[in-house]
This record gives sequence, C-alpha cells and structure tokens, in this order.
Amino acid sequence: MKRIAYLCLSEGWGGLEMNQLRNAQQMQSRGHEVLLIVNSESPIHLAAQQADIPIYIVQQKPKHYQWGFASHLANYLKTQGFEDLIFRNNRELSIAASVHFFSRREVRAHYFMEMALGGKRTQIFRTLRYAFISTWVCPLPYLHSQVLQQTRIAPSKVKEIPSGLNFNAEVLRSKTEARMQLQWPLDQKLILVVGRIDPKKRQVFVWDCFAQRTNPDEILIFVGESTPDEPSSYYLALQEKIKKHPKSKAVIWAGFQQNMPLIYQAADMVIMAADHETVGMVTIEALQFACPVVGANNGGTKELIEKYKGGVCFDTLNSDSLDFAIKKVLEKDYPAFNRALFQQHFDFNHVCAVVESEVLGPEAPIFQ
Repeated sequence: MKRIAYLCLSEGWGGLEMNQLRNAQQMQSRGHEVLLIVNSESPIHLAAQQADIPIYIVQQKPKHYQWGFASHLANYLKTQGFEDLIFRNNRELSIAASVHFFSRREVRAHYFMEMALGGKRTQIFRTLRYAFISTWVCPLPYLHSQVLQQTRIAPSKVKEIPSGLNFNAEVLRSKTEARMQLQWPLDQKLILVVGRIDPKKRQVFVWDCFAQRTNPDEILIFVGESTPDEPSSYYLALQEKIKKHPKSKAVIWAGFQQNMPLIYQAADMVIMAADHETVGMVTIEALQFACPVVGANNGGTKELIEKYKGGVCFDTLNSDSLDFAIKKVLEKDYPAFNRALFQQHFDFNHVCAVVESEVLGPEAPIFQ
C-alpha cells in the first residue's frame, strides 16, 4: 500500500480535474491511501466530498514560484507519510518540483501530462525545474515523442500511460431509451459538441458549418458551460448569433451534464473541432459508449481515431471538410471501432497496475 497525494488547485471542472478525481478513486479502491489537495469550495472539492475522498484544504492559485506554499506542503506531506505527489496541471509544475526539493526528495512528484508543451522547453530554468520531477507520464504516443524532443528531461523519467476508463461501470442503453430519458427528439439526427464553451473549442466554427446544412432532421446539441472563473463573452456571443438565425430551433443548449454516458448513447455523433485537443478525453469517452467521433485532424483526437477507428477526421477549420465528415458518419461510411483493442488499452485495472509498477515504484504492490 502507498500513500498518494493528488494536487489540484484548479477552479474549473473539465477533463483534467475529472481525471484527477477518478484516478484518486481508483487507487483508493485498490487499497492505497489517497489525499486530494484542493481549494475550498472548488468543483473538485465538492465532487471529492461526494466521493468520500480525503481532502486537504488550501487557498492557492496554480502559478510559478510559490516557495512558501511548497515548503509548507512538503513538510505536511512528509509528516503525514506521503511519498508520492501526483498532479496534472502544467501550472502546478513549479509547486510540485519545489515540494520535491523542500522535502529533500522524500516526496516524489509525478506529472500526468494533459496539456501540450506548445514549443521548446529547453531553457535552463525549465530544465532545472524538470530535474525535480520524478516521473513525466504521457497519455498518448505523440506526446511522449513531443516531451523527448522539446525538453531536456531525462528520458528514463518519461513514461507512456493512458488515461483510465471504468468499463465495469458501463450502463448500456439503446439510443431510443437514452433519448426518452433525456426528453430529446427520437426521430432526428443528434449532433453533439461537448466541452466548455470557449474559443479554443471552436463552437462558433461548428455552428457556422451546421447553419449551412440543409437537412431539416438534424439537431445540434451543445453540452457544456463556460469556465466558471473566466469571462463568458464568447458563450453569450454564440447564443446571440444562433438566436438570430432561422435554424435556432434546431439547437439544444444542454449545459453541463453529470451523466455523460447517457448523453453519448443518445447521440449520432460528437464533433471535436478544437484547435488542438491535447488528449481528447471527450473522444475517448464517446468511443467507450459507441458514439462516432468527427474530429479535427490534430492532437489526441487524430491519434485516437487513427488507432482505434470509430470516426472520421476533417481538416482543421475547413467547413467543407467538416461537412463531408458529418455526411460520412451519418451514412456509416467509416472504419469500424476496434473495441477489443481500445478496452484492453484503457481499462482502469490495467492502467492502475502500470502506474503502480512504473510510477510508484517496484515496492508498490500490483493488485490484480
């Protein structure tokens, strides 16, 4: 058994925060003692309370050079017997590295990467910071290559471990059953756009393409809200733009949804149009529930569709290409999803066993 602390200072509630909580839950269920370090009243704090995950409350923004906070946290974790600190937000890199330093390397810092590097990271101050990161975990092969090419971190520290999915908890429903439960149209094509309403997610681009389509039996559904601690001008502008259009009645604003498996099982496809979706957790979750994906030809979504099929890629920000990809999915003209390979790779039991052996160290038990 290991004592594992999870750092998450974010005030948002997206894939990164959900993954941090899910992984803490899974490791707790496997017999490890876990602790979630969060800001009071943040979404992950409230979710962790409901999930009965032990919590350590702080009041800190994720930013660089917080040595006082890092020193305090290092002392606390050492006193409580925690030897491993897991974080996912790249804005917490400095804090985690400092915890490792101030603990005199007794608390190891493990970065589970969910954000792309965005260019070379070979500056001296970054190389020094990375020296205090014990393990750098990449969820996809292209990110593994990116880290090796764009940093000077020791290659032996870089691992490739996917984000985990819980297949045992799946509740399978027919499309009709899911739509009836959601009170969504039963006889129309439902096209999802999932994620926070944000310029980087390209919802305006998707709407502009949808507005040009002539099939009256299609509904566009936005699932998500704007980030709680950021301005929502983009969201409001999108709503206003759609409100003035004749096809406004063909749009559903579903807001944030807790039961995403139900959402995916009700839909005919999900569109991932982001400028660069690093991991593509929506793509992973949609495929898990047999929802075809139409994805921009970049980042994690591209790599996932190419490897596991189950969708079609389109040229980024090319409306004709997106329109053609939607047509192919509606006509079921795309490669069949390789579920067996997908499940073998992403199953939480497999993922946790790899984390135990390659991240937490050989002394950690590998429960089967």
